[in-house]
This record gives sequence, C-alpha cells and structure tokens, in this order.
Amino acid sequence: MVDREGQIVTFYSYKGGTGRTMALANVAWILAANGHRVLVADWDLESPGLHRFFAPFLTPEQVTTTRGVIGLITEYQWATLPRAEDGNGGPDQDRPADWYREYAKAERYAFSINWSFPGGGSLDVLLAGHSSLEYEASLNGLNWEDFYNRLGGAHFFDALREDMKSRYDYTLLDSRTGLSDVADICTIHLPDVIVDCFTFSEQGIDGGASVAAQIRTYEDERLRRILPVPMRVDTGEQSKLAAGRTLAKRRFTRLPAGMTEEERRSYWYEVEVPYRTYYAYEEMLATFGDEPGDPAGLLSSYERLTGYITGGRVTRMPALDPALRRQVLARFERKQALVEETLVLRYAPADQVWAEWALAVYTAARLRVVDGGGPGAQPAESGAREVVLYSDTFRGDGNRSAVALCVADSTPGPDDFESWDSLNGHTAESAIGRALRLVGADDHGTADWHATLPRFPGDAPQVRNAPNQNPRFTGRDLELRRIRDTLKRAGGTPVALIGGAGMGKSQLAIEYAHRFQGAYDVIWWVPADPPQFVEVIMADLGAELNYPRRATVDDTAGVVVRRLSRGGGREGTPLRWLLIFDNVDRYAEIERYLPRGSGHLLITTRDAEWGDVAKVIDVEGFTREESVEHLRFRLSSALSPADADRVADAVGDLPILVVLAAAWLHDTGRSAEDYLSGLDKAGTVRHTATAVWEVILERLRATSNGAYRLLQLASVLQPDISLSLLYSDEVARVIAQYDKDVARQLADRMSEHDVTSALMQPINRLSLVKLDPEKRRVTVHRLLQSALRDRMAPDRLAEVRHAVHRVLAGARPAGEVEDSQTWDGFRLLWSHLDGSAPEDCYDDDVRQLVIDRIRYIYLVGNFKQGLEYAVRADERWTAQLDALGPDDERRHPLLVRLLHLRFHRGNLLRSLGEFAQARDLDRDTLQAQEDLIGDSHPYTLFTAGSYGADLRALGQYQEALERDIRTYRLSADRFGEDNRRTLAFANNLGTSYRLTGDFRRALEMDRTTLQRMAQALGDDHFRSLLSASNLGRDLREAGEYRESVNLLRGVRRGFEKLYGQHSRDALSVQANLAVSMRGAGQVDEARELLDEAYERLTVSGGPDGPETLITRLSRAATMLLTDDFAAARAEFEKIETILVRRFGPDHPYVLISRSNLAVALGEAGAVEPALPIARATAASLHTLLGPVHPATMAADNNLALFLIETGERDSGRELLADTVDRLALALDQDHPDTYLSQGNLALAARTDHLQIAEQLAERLGSEHPTVRSLHRRRHVYRILDPHTY
Repeated sequence: MVDREGQIVTFYSYKGGTGRTMALANVAWILAANGHRVLVADWDLESPGLHRFFAPFLTPEQVTTTRGVIGLITEYQWATLPRAEDGNGGPDQDRPADWYREYAKAERYAFSINWSFPGGGSLDVLLAGHSSLEYEASLNGLNWEDFYNRLGGAHFFDALREDMKSRYDYTLLDSRTGLSDVADICTIHLPDVIVDCFTFSEQGIDGGASVAAQIRTYEDERLRRILPVPMRVDTGEQSKLAAGRTLAKRRFTRLPAGMTEEERRSYWYEVEVPYRTYYAYEEMLATFGDEPGDPAGLLSSYERLTGYITGGRVTRMPALDPALRRQVLARFERKQALVEETLVLRYAPADQVWAEWALAVYTAARLRVVDGGGPGAQPAESGAREVVLYSDTFRGDGNRSAVALCVADSTPGPDDFESWDSLNGHTAESAIGRALRLVGADDHGTADWHATLPRFPGDAPQVRNAPNQNPRFTGRDLELRRIRDTLKRAGGTPVALIGGAGMGKSQLAIEYAHRFQGAYDVIWWVPADPPQFVEVIMADLGAELNYPRRATVDDTAGVVVRRLSRGGGREGTPLRWLLIFDNVDRYAEIERYLPRGSGHLLITTRDAEWGDVAKVIDVEGFTREESVEHLRFRLSSALSPADADRVADAVGDLPILVVLAAAWLHDTGRSAEDYLSGLDKAGTVRHTATAVWEVILERLRATSNGAYRLLQLASVLQPDISLSLLYSDEVARVIAQYDKDVARQLADRMSEHDVTSALMQPINRLSLVKLDPEKRRVTVHRLLQSALRDRMAPDRLAEVRHAVHRVLAGARPAGEVEDSQTWDGFRLLWSHLDGSAPEDCYDDDVRQLVIDRIRYIYLVGNFKQGLEYAVRADERWTAQLDALGPDDERRHPLLVRLLHLRFHRGNLLRSLGEFAQARDLDRDTLQAQEDLIGDSHPYTLFTAGSYGADLRALGQYQEALERDIRTYRLSADRFGEDNRRTLAFANNLGTSYRLTGDFRRALEMDRTTLQRMAQALGDDHFRSLLSASNLGRDLREAGEYRESVNLLRGVRRGFEKLYGQHSRDALSVQANLAVSMRGAGQVDEARELLDEAYERLTVSGGPDGPETLITRLSRAATMLLTDDFAAARAEFEKIETILVRRFGPDHPYVLISRSNLAVALGEAGAVEPALPIARATAASLHTLLGPVHPATMAADNNLALFLIETGERDSGRELLADTVDRLALALDQDHPDTYLSQGNLALAARTDHLQIAEQLAERLGSEHPTVRSLHRRRHVYRILDPHTY
C-alpha cells in the first residue's frame, strides 16, 4: 500500500439550509482535480443527499444498491453481537484481537465516480446507504450508546479513521445537523479539521459557535482545527451583513486558531460563501456552473476555502475545457422528462459493457431507465418499454413491441421489433443520438456527452495484449459481473482472484479482458511467474504508449508505473487502463509495479495472503449447472444431461478437468460410460485429478508418441511458450529419437517446423494446451506440467531437462547480448532458462547461455538479481569442477567458463557498491586467467578492465592507471587500435589519466578514441556518446568551457534520443554539462540543470547511487556561487556522511566534499572553523594525489586564502605563489585556474590584479563571476567537482 497520512475534514452545520453539502462537494472536486485521492462520505444519515451533487457521474444502480455508512456499521454490529442476539459474533478466542479492522474499511462500500481526473486524482463516494425499508429499520434500530459502550464502537471508528487516512489524501464527511451522537462522531471522533458552516442569523451563529466551543473543550492527543465559514451570505443589506460579521467574529473568539489578528481578519472576509439564486433550484457543482476567475463567484469562495483546509497546498481549480464545462453543466440542469414511460434495458451478460454505456446515456438524458439484464432482473412493469441490446449472443425474447439497439454486426428482421437502429461502426457522438432517437427522446445538444459518459464500447482499446479469447468458454456470468462491480468500486485497490490450481482464474481474467474491453483504452496482460520478467513486460507497455525510455528496463518500468498512477494519458487526458497480473505468488514481488490512481488492477493468484492488500474474489469450481453446460456445449448437446451430470460428478466440477473430459469425449467420439470406466481403471481413487490426466495422456500417447514427447518437453518449460521455440530444428531432432515417424519425415527433408507443427495438432484437439496462432504462443497449464513430470522416472526427467537445455542453447540469437537488437530473441529464452536449472548442465553452450543471462541482467540494471544468479552458477560450476579429475578433458572448458562468470560477478559487485569485494575477486580471477589462457585472451582483458574500474572506484588512481595502460597495450597489440574492445579499454585509460590529474593526456587519448569510435560505430552509438562525454570533461579541465558545453549539449541530446530524456545516462551527462556551464559563467542555468538531474537520479538510481552522489556534490558546489552558503554547508555535511559510508574516510570524493565544506564556511564568514578543515584536507590530497594534481592545487589555493584571512598573511602568500607555479607547470600559464590563483596572489600582495582580471576576461568574458570578483578586489575560492570512475 502507498504510505499516506491523509486528512479527515468534517463539514458541519448546526442548522440545515446553509449550503454545507454543496460546499463539501465542490471542495472535493477541486482537491481531486489537483491530483489528490478524495473520499466523500454522507454521514447525514437521516437526510442523505450528497450523491445528488455527483448525479451526472453516478449510475442509478450505484445509488440504489450500495449499502454505504449504515452497511459498514450494521455489519460490524452483526459481527459483534453473539448468535443468541441474532448476531454472527463468535468467541473472542477464535479470532484475532484486531478482527474488527476488516469491517472498518470504507472501500467495502465506497465507489469511484465516472470521471477521469488529471494527475492520478480520484473521487470516491461513500453513501449513507440505499433508500429502502431495510435502511430505515437499520437506522432506527441503532442504539449509539450501546454501540459505543457494549459493542466496542470506539475501536471500530478508530480503525475506520486509520483506514480512511491511509487510503485517501482527503476524506470529507458530510455531518448531520444539530447536536446528536452522529454529529459527535463526525465532529470529535473522526476529524482533523471541522468546517463549521453557519449563516449570519443569530440562531445560526449561536449554534455553530456553541458546537465549536464544545469541540475545543474535548481534550485528547489530537488537535482539531476549526474553520468557521459563513455561508449563504447576501450582500444586499450591507448594514445587517456588517452586524452579522461582527457578532460571528465575537462568538467564534480566537478562531481559527494559530493565526495572527491580521491573518484572522483576512480569513473572515475571504471564506464567506455568497448566496447565488442560480444554484437554488438544482444540486449543481460550481466547478462547472461558475465561470473561472470570477472573484465574487461561488467557485472562487470554494477555492479560497480549499486553500485554508489544505494549508495553502491547493488554492485553485485547474483550467477546464470550456466546451466540456458546458456539456457537463447541461447534464446538471433539470429538464422535463422527455419520455414518460420507463425504459427497461434487456441484454446478455456478454454485453454488459454496452449496457453500462446505454444506462448512462438514458440517465444523463433524465429518462427513467431500469437495468433489466442483471441477476434477478424482474419482468417489466406495465406500460414500460423494453430496449434490447441486440447482438450475436442476445436477440430478444420475442417481444415485438420492444425496440433494439444493435451493438454487433448482426441486425434483426423487419418484423422482430417495433423499431431498431445499429451502433456498429458509429462514433460515440453519433451513437448517443441514435440511442436517444430510438426511444423518442430529443438528442439536441447531446452529441458531446461522450466526454462525461463511460467510454464508448464501440471504440477498440488503443493498446491491448491479452491472450486470445477462449471460444469454448462457458458460464461464470455471475463471477464476471462480480469482478466488474468490484473493480469499479475498488478505487485503485487491486482485485485478486484467489483459488487453487485448475479453478480457471486465468480463464476468468482473459474472459473479463475481452468481455469488457470496450471500457478500457489500455488492457495489458502481465504474466507474473517468474516475477523477474514483470519489469520487462511493464517496460514494453511504456513503448506501446510512447512513454520515454530509460537506460535500464527497471527505470523504464518505473516511468510506466508513475505515468499510469497520474492518469497515463498525454496532454492531460487520462487513460482508462486495466492491468492484469496473472499467476502472482507474493504481493512483495510485484508491489512496485502496481500503479495507483483511477485504473483497474486485476490479479490471479493462489496465495490467500492477498486478502490483506486487495479486494478478494474467491474462485471456486464450476457449479454443476456450469459443468453440464460446458460438457454439452463442447459436444453439441450429443451428451445427455444425465450423462453430463455423471461426468461432472466424477471430475468434481473442477474446471480444468471438466474441459479435459469434454475434449476426450469429443476427440474419441466414445460414450460417457467409456470415459467413466477409464477413470476407474486409471486409479484407485476415482475422483482424483491423476485419473483424469491418465486417461487423457494415454489417449495422446496412443494417438502420437511424438506429440506426447513434445508435451514432455513443454512440461519443463514455463507455461507460456513461444511457438518459434517449440517449432525449432532442435526440438524436431530430439523427438526423432523417440518417434520413428518423425525420424522418417526428417530424413525425407520435411521441414522441422512442419514436423513439430503437425505434432501440436492432436495436443490441441485434446485441449491439453491453449494454442494462440495469432500471437504464436502456446500455454500449458501448470497442473498438466506437474502431471507429466510425475509420470517420468528421475533419469527420464533429467534427460528431458537436458534436451530442453540443448533446445534453448540452439535458439540463442546470433550476436552479442550487449547488442539491444538481440534482446527480443533472448527474452523468448530467459524464463524457460531460469526455471530449468541450467547451472547443472554440463553442455558448454548452455553454460555460455547462463553467462549471457547474467550479462543481460547486468545490462538492464538489476544488479542484485544478477549477483544472486551468478553466485548460484558459481557454486554449481565449482562443484562440477571439483568432481572432475586433473586430467579430465572437460576440466579446461569448464574452468574457462567459470572464470569468465566471475568477471561478470565482479561487475555486479562493483555496481552494488561492494568495491573491495569486486577488487579482490577480479584480482584473483585475472591471475587465474593469465595462467590458464594468457594475458591477451579477450576474457582476460575483460577482467583486467574490470579490475582497473575496481581500483578507480576505491580511489587507487595510480594503480588503476598502471593496470589500464597494460590492458590497453595488450589489446592494441593483439586486436589493433581500432578494434571495438581496444577502444573500450582506451576509454578506461582516458578515465584513469583524468583521475590522476593528467588532463592533457586524457584529452589527447579521449579525442583520438572518440574519432575512432565514431568511425567504427557511428556518432550516435552509446559507446561513442560515452567517449564524447569523457572528452567534454577533459575540455572543461583544460579550461575550454564553451567547447565543452557545446559538445556536451550534443551528447545529452544523443543519450536522450537513445534512452529517453530522463535516463540515467542522459541525466549524468546533464550534470556534466551543468558543471561546464558553471565554468563558463552560466551559473543560474547550471543550478537548474543540477537540481533537476539530482531529483531524477535520486528516484532512478537511489540516493546513494554513484551518479546521484556525484551530481549532488556538484549541485552543492553550485550553491556556493548562488550565495546559498548555509544550504551548501548542510548539504556537504550530509554528503560526507554518505560518501564515508560508501567509499571510506580517505577517498578522494570525501576530500573533495570536505574541501568544498571549508569554502562554504569561509564564504559565510566562518573562517576560523574553516581553516583546520582546509589544512587537513589539503594535506590528505597531497599524500593521496600528489602536489600537482588539480584538486590538490585547488585545495592549496583555498588554504592560502584562509591563512591570509586569519592573519597568517606571509604563509598564505607563500603558499599561493607556490600554487601558481605548480598550476602554470601542470595546466599552463593561460589556464583559467592559473589566472584565478594569480589574481588571488596579486590581491594578497597588493600588486596589479586588474591586468590579470583582463587576461582572464579574454578567456572567459568580462561578465564571468570570477572576473567580476577580481575587479571588485575579492578573493576567489576554488570549488571542486568529482569525476566518475
């Protein structure tokens, strides 16, 4: 669940007629329109009316059938009362101590209104309860004193409060008027804020003030904020109005609390809600009725009130399209009924989505319409007119006086109905008019209603990937309707279909996706077993929706989740989406991939624990009627009802077994008696699933041994299998070993594809798989896979697993896994590889596929998962190696693979921040590879490059440089300087030169590398862009800021085009660019870029990620140039703590942060405490990096200034002079850093600093901050930025 600490706001009035409910409804709409999750609850139990303000967005069914607040209370009461008192309460020892929390959930009866708010906003309604005799009896029978004192009502309301605060940002309660138990619940027990509504009459003021005083006397740990709000303020009588204001402010003394007198004076004038005659006739929302921006309108007063309720976080209603506002307003306005008789809508369950739309159309037109197609629908009352939704599944019941709306291709005969019209092929606008004209209603001005109605079912979803509909699906209409109703009420909470294996959960979800596809813009099916591929499928959805791509799959999936949570659409238009996560195990495995907001989440699972986080629907076996229906449907009624009943009884009404029985009977043409006799022979326990499998599998084996062998192979794969894998050459060759017919066909040069395709047909006829030719996939049920594996002896099962490994290795795409063009091909293999224990296989090609898998996981950024995989493979391969003798010929290839695996393991360790572990592993692996395969073997060079990266990460720059020089030379000698691998090692070497402070060599190396890289791979290749980014750093360190900025702008665009605007690579380059821009004097723009990069990298890379920390350091350094000294100091102190934990206390990154901290102190005037920090940091840099490293010389520049400012002028001048000499030697005489220190020295020595300032201006421009500082005779500190390793 999302962590929330929402606010509960009660709207209370002592007397009725204040406009309290209208104010609540408008504030709720404003909050939801600003992206908040909002619940409105009608606690005016004796006179409920809140729903009327949302009438255009509700269905009659919702209003008349939802139990609401009274339902929550009475169900808890019933669960509490013992059975002796007609309750359902059991002994306390038989249930947990907090059992009542299950009843204290608003979501049980709350439902979302039919409106898509931007930014993930939602508005749920909890009615008082449906109007009926039952409701009145429940209300009259409530004894509140007994409810609180004897039935533990206080615990119930405490839990209800916690539930509302955790699920909603704002819960608005419409309280009963006067003084009562219900009013006390709403004004004392539940709320954080009370909006005390009153009119300026004396009774209104006195009543409201007395309740406010009573609330203030109630003492507990919670402070309740009271907002007195005058309403229905008529400005016609100014003198009486002034007197009323004066009296109200006197009676509501010192309210609102926590304000100054000036603030309180402004409050009383701003929150007044004026009286407007226009709103006296209908329950209408001012969010649609008022013109935006009218300061004297009701909407403006509600906006100001919302601002006070939210503490200024929400102060206005977002702009609404004027045409849409007028359309909705027309639906609020009361019109004479256009048709006098009642309309009764008749339809088949399969057409429910059309029925929802038609009901909404007729309701919006203020017609009397009854849902006559739902469960328990009653015959039409006398004089009612039937409207038939005519389709392939329902053609009416013979009533020729009815009218028909055709919602499919088929149309009725000329005499079947009084009249009919077809909606097929029409737009939503046209369909509304046709539906109204058919019943004689005026359709004038209704063409644009579609914007506020349910989605028009005639429009196909924009994006859809659900499995094909099962043409043999039967029954389950009540379950599907329940799924639909639960999803509509869920308010973003997942709905979980829970049941055992073979109950048909997935089939239900598939049928729902097809039956209700017209209700959604997006339907996305996510197989969640195994869970590690969920992120890939979510990222695929992002590609379908044209969302920006990130550098890693995990980041891209995160974008999808965040976008869908905010509505999902572009240009502010929310999408109506349905995500189905199939066969989920644990909630924790997919929690991060579940969007929130107004869409629908459907889960299928066998885990009953989902009841804690989702609305649960238990999926049980077929009813006997459904079993009989399916059997007779499949056999075209050739099976008698009695025989169908016997077969259903024999298989226990388990859906999958009913399907298999029907398939056997259909395929064999034999009798039910034969089938039942076969069950008896198959097992001693007649009703077990084992017996059913035996009958059907023996039938398959007898029909085709090759098909049976193919199914055996499928039993050790994942259930969802690509046909390209099953129809591969290797599969045909494996089966040929066991089937002479297949062997002969291959010998006759029949294609392997045709052979295996033919073997699939008898499997499909027996309904043992679900074949989807359109998507080229086949699905094998897990129960069948388990049964097949149980039938195999251990040695046979091992043989089949090995065959599958060979099949997977044979299907490996050509090329390297680094090439993203191969990823689609690899993804077809990964789930099957992960589930088949490939680490145990002795085949060398399979071992390479395991390494490919680990490399792929690394490339998509799932470092932890990749490390777990690598460790598991390392353990298995090490055990295999130990079992081989020293002279075994299999030992060498296995050891080569094992050492290469450890190279990948070292990469993963370094990516997870385990630098020392990575270094030790890479060092040992490198030594072993040099001894085994030589120092210039590609695998050895890979490890050598990784070892250099470990050393750089640990701050051991000189050792890294020596290693990288050797690696580069070995690769260049063996493969040439233009080889792609050599260029990668050249990139590493340039980085090491840069980190050791040799920027001239780094610049030369990176410039040459970029030229060769672009020539070999192209300018837009990611390796070329990475090389260009490194060159941008070198140019900056050389003082060529403008050239660096121009280059890095292009690199940033390249990464954005390649991976997306907010990918890690693009953001890292953005931070790099910002530092160069700051060097060029563009400080404000640099600060903006760094702020954005840091914020986004914190999300995508985590707060402790290397890119995040480096960007955060540069961001804090930039604060020094925008005079945010206190903020910069606080940042450096926080950053240092993280850096020490991540890299160690003496790492260069820590020293860079510490040097900048000293500058922050000095710039703020705290020179004395800055001096010891600067002195210690400079000394450490001398020791670690040497005296001519640019970072060391920058620290010396700063230390010299601190010495001068603390009175040690001679020491400071001497250090500055030495620093200038070193800078001129290491960087150059006309380098900007040299000029900067020369300027500081001139100021300290009182020599001509202006000449130096002019020389610097020639390099950087006269408006550069450093130039201006020197002109003003101000010393200039050096700030440092870290470089990536």
